[in-house]
Amino acid sequence: MPESEFYFISGVPIIHSGLVREKLKYNEEVSKVKTKLGDIKFAWVPIFCPQNIVYSSRHFFNFLVYGADILLKKQFLKIKPDIVHCRSYGAAWVALKVKQKYKLNYKIIFDARGLYPEEHALKNNFSNTNKNYLFLKKIEKKLLDECDLTIAVSDTMKNYFESLKAKKVECIYLSANTEKLFTEREKNKDEVVFGYVGALSESTWHRTSELLKLYQKLRLTVKNPKIHIITTSSHHDVKEMFKEIPENEIYLSSTRTVDELKEEMKKFDFGIMSYFNAKNEFQLTLSDMVLAVKSAEYLAAGLPMIVNKKCGGISYIINKHNLGIAYDPDSFDEISTENIYRFVNDNKDAERSQLSLELFDYKNNAIRYMNYYKSLVKQ
Repeated sequence: MPESEFYFISGVPIIHSGLVREKLKYNEEVSKVKTKLGDIKFAWVPIFCPQNIVYSSRHFFNFLVYGADILLKKQFLKIKPDIVHCRSYGAAWVALKVKQKYKLNYKIIFDARGLYPEEHALKNNFSNTNKNYLFLKKIEKKLLDECDLTIAVSDTMKNYFESLKAKKVECIYLSANTEKLFTEREKNKDEVVFGYVGALSESTWHRTSELLKLYQKLRLTVKNPKIHIITTSSHHDVKEMFKEIPENEIYLSSTRTVDELKEEMKKFDFGIMSYFNAKNEFQLTLSDMVLAVKSAEYLAAGLPMIVNKKCGGISYIINKHNLGIAYDPDSFDEISTENIYRFVNDNKDAERSQLSLELFDYKNNAIRYMNYYKSLVKQ
């Protein structure tokens, strides 16, 4: 959009984990952001209240914009934005408050990325009747009602927001550099390699124990099974969890560039996403939205996938386009020899890679965003 100007505005809490964790290196991180932005102008607005206090209770939430609203208003008066694209609940709420308080004229895109009320409730062990949770749901409802466009990152998230009567919702999947990942995979081997990419821990959404349970079932379905895990998480911890699996079946590695990842993934026969086994209401709701960037990476490499069907975002795509197997983590009924070998050497790598390019590539997603920007300005 050469006729347009873009600004990157970051709300930075004065007291936050970056300063504690990075100390003086935090300034270097900001410099890297500015370098990556290139010609896009960068500005930051200080947030004076620590976020863990602001988000901990409905009584403190209004302090999110305490003082910062005036500084943000000054930025907006200077740049006169047509569209303010907000990549979180907090950012969208601040943009809406400033617009209404100071009678400014711009369109707001609420780019939710996830379901913050449910994430916060799960983290704090709230019930669905907790007043803090219900307060955040009211905030969410206000954003869905009053922002000009809500972006969902999966079909299931779009359906969820529409069920809440959002003003307008569109789906743009997560973005990846899919063009760089397609490669000719190693085939006709005497083994079947199940590959996993990403973080693993018992304290995260992607749990090592669930990956182990899935692989224990998978290894019973094929001759000469292998599991190849690419992760920057502790290899020692992963090996400890997988200690009952023969050493010659498991291979761990780490990659730090797209090219390295591409080289490692060419050894895979499947990309797998085990996630965790959602049980309660909040877990099931959050899980149903999940798509995950690793899904785009697997498909970009031409791989069929094996995914936990409670990850509704990617399961929907897998089932719609016949890209692999969505399994029930309680029964594993879908994991069978017939289903596995249906995808081994099926010669559809190029088709899967092309679909990934269409759905997830950042260049194609940029065009989608551009079209929504132009449509909002015309309105």
